[in-house]
Amino acid sequence: TMKPLSINPLKLILPLLVMGINSTLSAESHSGAKDPDKPTMLVVVADSLVSHRAYHDDLDMYIRIKANFGKVFEKQGWPMNFDFERWSASVPDGGLQLRIWFKSLEEETIGDLVFRAWVTLLDDGQKTDFKIIKVRTYPRPGRAVYENIDEILSLAAEEVAKKLDEHLFDKS
Repeated sequence: TMKPLSINPLKLILPLLVMGINSTLSAESHSGAKDPDKPTMLVVVADSLVSHRAYHDDLDMYIRIKANFGKVFEKQGWPMNFDFERWSASVPDGGLQLRIWFKSLEEETIGDLVFRAWVTLLDDGQKTDFKIIKVRTYPRPGRAVYENIDEILSLAAEEVAKKLDEHLFDKS
């Protein structure tokens, strides 16, 4: 007698899910065509080499910061292009730069999620310190972890956008 063929459905579905998540992230991280007549703001994202945070995947965090901050900044309609870089070692000091030092993404109390980053703006060497940006949310139970992360990063990007509006465009 022949044994019935058993197929684990997870082995079929899991690779498709992983490919879908990766393609979504890469699609979100690409902005539209850049206008060569507009100035470019370089957004430099840095994080610690020694991680004592609840969220340890620093490359994934950079990709998510790039995607979410990029979306929020594009919605502002500012007259500039945006380029994102990870780390700041090879970045020259001139021009317009927003520097984001990712500090933490963690639970402080039961049920909350807190994002912290130190943010500065360099405008041809002139430094403006936006200090630590701290954003707290209370994720819905049962919601996907990555949806919660994207939500809090978008909220953090909105806080940074308010500071940029005040500083660069005299909007308050």
